[in-house]
Amino acid sequence: MRERASRRLGAALVAFAVLLMASGLALAYAWVNWTVGRYGVTEATTLERAHANKLVIHLPDHGAEPWNAPMEEMMYVAYGDVPPVMREAILTSEDAWFFYHPGFNPIALGKALISQFGGDGRGGSTITQQLAKQLYVGSRHAMTRKFDELAIALWLEWHFDKKTLLELYFNTPFMGHGTKGIEAAARHYFGYSFKKAGRWQPVAFTPEMAASLAVTIKNPTGGNPTEPLNMARARRLLLAMGIEPKVLSEKAVRDPGLPRRFAAAAFEESGRLSDQFSSARNLAAFEVSARLGAEPRTLDVVTYYSSEIQLYLEKAIATYYPRIEAAGYDRLTAVVVDNANGGIRAIVAPPNARIYPGSTVKPFAALCAIVDHGWTEGTKMLDTPVGVPPVRNFDRHYLGSIALETALMRSRNPPFVRLVGSFGADCPNGILARMNSPLRLSGPTARSLALGAEPVSLKDLLGAYVTIATCGRVANAPMMVEEARDALTQKVVMRQTAKGLPAADARLTNGFDMLHAMLAKVTGPGGTANGSRFVREVAAKTGTSDNNRQITLITFTGAYTVLVSAGASDPAKLKRRYSSSALVPLVKNLNSNIHPEDYRGALGCPVSTEVAHAERDEN
Repeated sequence: MRERASRRLGAALVAFAVLLMASGLALAYAWVNWTVGRYGVTEATTLERAHANKLVIHLPDHGAEPWNAPMEEMMYVAYGDVPPVMREAILTSEDAWFFYHPGFNPIALGKALISQFGGDGRGGSTITQQLAKQLYVGSRHAMTRKFDELAIALWLEWHFDKKTLLELYFNTPFMGHGTKGIEAAARHYFGYSFKKAGRWQPVAFTPEMAASLAVTIKNPTGGNPTEPLNMARARRLLLAMGIEPKVLSEKAVRDPGLPRRFAAAAFEESGRLSDQFSSARNLAAFEVSARLGAEPRTLDVVTYYSSEIQLYLEKAIATYYPRIEAAGYDRLTAVVVDNANGGIRAIVAPPNARIYPGSTVKPFAALCAIVDHGWTEGTKMLDTPVGVPPVRNFDRHYLGSIALETALMRSRNPPFVRLVGSFGADCPNGILARMNSPLRLSGPTARSLALGAEPVSLKDLLGAYVTIATCGRVANAPMMVEEARDALTQKVVMRQTAKGLPAADARLTNGFDMLHAMLAKVTGPGGTANGSRFVREVAAKTGTSDNNRQITLITFTGAYTVLVSAGASDPAKLKRRYSSSALVPLVKNLNSNIHPEDYRGALGCPVSTEVAHAERDEN
């Protein structure tokens, strides 16, 4: 009897233990989901934040002085591009058990919690916990922060494999001197790129560099490769990895001048990533300040800006702009917009930039004729003298009766002056309103309005082109800020995402489609942007304002819309008056670099059969 009772008791205890364990797991699961819900953790958000540059904005101070806003520039690097010695250095320095633990190390976690009471909040977080902190929780000093990090770390481990987590980690830590992630840091400190491995580079990557970058993560400000402290710590890490240091010998690391030789690239006066970020930073501060006002707060800001695309833009400018600048065009404006989300990926322009658009406004006049008056690409227009004095073309010739398509392709002036004179300013401006665009064309006469003689907002003009390029799927471009979070609570207080036109509009979409086909011919033989094609399907429009004081070229593909404009602050000092075709080499080079080598995106705007039938039935 006693044996049976003992067995029953044992079974009951086992069942109770199993039930207790199951209840504990259920509670832990619920706690994790509750925590990630508070922080808005998703797979997509995790990837977005890991890929983004970071900017810290203090309002209202940085609204007025954006150049003082701290920034972290990054260039994303894939796991496979990071050499094994770099991976090993980071794992040895930060989390040797990374591939074996479930997201937390109980011993290290205990030390971290105890450290909170001693005023040292660092502790021994795992790589996954550090990711949770960097991407979501932030650095506030509170005991609950460690529990939030733990919950989000567990969620990350459940949703991403270890290699992906490590890849994200390579790209998220602040690395000092305005850099984020190991790729940006390697470029800044050593002039080396993991992304260009296998190609010629001015330096070869060494274990010493790997160790130097790895130990920077713990102390990015006072212990980065420009500091003597980094040298000693990197040496100790190499020894722990079983590698005998060559450059970082025991004697060498005691030399205070070693960092200047070891990280020579960081001491150069030009070529830094942070030097390219000023336009993007200023625009981000402007957008945040305009949306959130002057209430004092500190914000972690994520932008759409891409350091890599910005560098391609800067390289194209450095190569092709000097001859244009030498002619007297001393004001360059350039923007690259991602057509997938309306985000600005690269920019050289002040926040409130205005330009003389010239003939880049002609597509809006053509669109109103197509949508509101039933024109087609073959509708005839007169390219003959009109007005007093007569409106001229850039080539001083007239072509007589030509099709709308030819008038756009060759940017003829008299046909569009006649079009605007006939339909009035309300026609193109009505179309712009239908596109939800704030852009409005103005001018005292049909001539000045049709030829873009009055300055317009750069953002408004570019946004209207993005709406056309995306067939109305993105109607609120361009945007610099993706999201802004309160630095203390990490609550999202501002988020900007792509928004399309509110309702299906078959006529407008059909007009966009027709414009795509006509503007694609601008980049071919006889077009004013001939030579712009780096792939088959590229659309473009050129614009040269009165007396060539400003020249502009806008191109778009399925992937990007690019605007480049050069203006003369004093037209009287122009040594040579260029047409906008002078910008073709710069823009073509830029497009070739920012699009994938195998890019095959198509132009055109398919119109839903149902929508088209519905509109016909209404009439």
